[in-house]
Amino acid sequence: MKCPECGKECRKGFIEAKEIGSITQFFTSVIWYPEDEKDKWIRNNTVHLSLHGEGWYCDECMKVFAAFNEK
Repeated sequence: MKCPECGKECRKGFIEAKEIGSITQFFTSVIWYPEDEKDKWIRNNTVHLSLHGEGWYCDECMKVFAAFNEK
């Protein structure tokens, strides 16, 4: 996919949100990781993302395209 802002080729990967913490404290972590690390227990190439970003929804294909800033 080409970047909607700069037109360069983007790497395909996954965005995942998880709640992390202990019984007394929880926080949400959002990460991106490459496609080849999907089924690995330890991911070496993760990018930690800000919890807020811009998103675009396509009514035709019912997909969301999002842009998050790196933390």
